[in-house]
Amino acid sequence: MRHVPRIGLMLVALAAAPSVHASVSAQEPAALMIRVQGDVDVRHGSADLVRASVGERLAVGDGILPSDGSRAILLTRTGAQMVVTETTTLEEPRGVGNPDIFARAMTALASADEDVTMGGRQGMIRPLGCGVAPVAPRNGILVADGRPVFEWTDEAGDRPYDLMLREIGGSERPRLYEVGERTTFSLPEGEELRPGARYAWTVFAGGREVGRACTPQPEFRVMGRVEQVELQDYLDDISAFGLDPMTDGLFLTAVAYRDVGLLYDAHDALVTVRDRSELSPDLYRLLGEILAELGQEQAAREAYDRANRLTGG
Repeated sequence: MRHVPRIGLMLVALAAAPSVHASVSAQEPAALMIRVQGDVDVRHGSADLVRASVGERLAVGDGILPSDGSRAILLTRTGAQMVVTETTTLEEPRGVGNPDIFARAMTALASADEDVTMGGRQGMIRPLGCGVAPVAPRNGILVADGRPVFEWTDEAGDRPYDLMLREIGGSERPRLYEVGERTTFSLPEGEELRPGARYAWTVFAGGREVGRACTPQPEFRVMGRVEQVELQDYLDDISAFGLDPMTDGLFLTAVAYRDVGLLYDAHDALVTVRDRSELSPDLYRLLGEILAELGQEQAAREAYDRANRLTGG
């Protein structure tokens, strides 16, 4: 790939209050790659050029080499944003911004170092005694939306289903819905689940008149008001940092979703990042951890294998 001089490097440093969570040791990387647009290469020290990847750790002295019209966005360990549009050698970060964002991203990457595909939290999605396998929401999962999508698979197939939804510990009577032969269901327009409440759900394979409820019943919780505020505060931090949480800052948004326990949303965000550019081995491990938690063990194994191939393992 040919590299030519371009418009230069832009540094954005935003003032932010210090945080007790933002202390970063000298052993931390100087920066993280958080967005790659176009063709960007990286040289670690004196090693050969490699294609840049989101989530990649960069040290002082590493080179970032965008091709014409391409750019890389970096998050430094001091919490500053760097937009690189020409060949640049990374120096010791000087600008002070919001180091808490960097610390949270590094914590998420460090937590995914271990391969958890041997069962994850719950193991693979498997059929219950009725032949139906609940897919989503998984048992113990937190959901952001008061109208989650329910999904299941059926070994038999081609039979009607009724879905029962009940609040755990609440006074509300169980809700019953006729689904038909579809294996997905969303609440009717105008119906929502209560923020902070826990629910259990099951399907009647063959309909409740002739079938029986599948057990055990997966339980999930709807995000509460405090968690909604916490998530919005972090997304606001990303916006204040000068990044759109759904585009340039999507890697950081995935970290935010994962931190509050929104694993479905974190998964979807990482898949979108992957579709736009290559992921680092760290991010493939994080994706593998999330997939294992969601019961998608084969996909999790593939993510960990991809991480191992990228690191020569």
